[in-house]
Amino acid sequence: MKPLLKILDQKGVSLLEIMVGILILSTGILGVAGLQTRALYGIKWAQHRSTAIFLGQSELEAIPFDDLDNHHGSSNEKEIDLDNIKYVVKINVDPLGTASQKTVEVSVSWLNKLITIETIRFQ
Repeated sequence: MKPLLKILDQKGVSLLEIMVGILILSTGILGVAGLQTRALYGIKWAQHRSTAIFLGQSELEAIPFDDLDNHHGSSNEKEIDLDNIKYVVKINVDPLGTASQKTVEVSVSWLNKLITIETIRFQ
């Protein structure tokens, strides 16, 4: 019975318990740092995607309704540099069914990513 009492009377913390506590704490901190890195990547991706959508929509709206025939069957390409990122905007206009209907497709690519906006316009 005497050895059991000596264990219960022990005061303080052993070096092994401290090391286990530090290991658990450092694992948690590394997990939070990893989540922070992923969040920053997601924010940057969303920013680039929003910029690409804005550029594509701007180019789509810049085409006059009566000028669709000049874009018919052609593929216009424009490079835009923003924040040291090169965005390539391609516009393609094709006939749809009748002579007054055209399909307008605007593709924006950047950093090996691509987004496409497509609409139908009537003359």
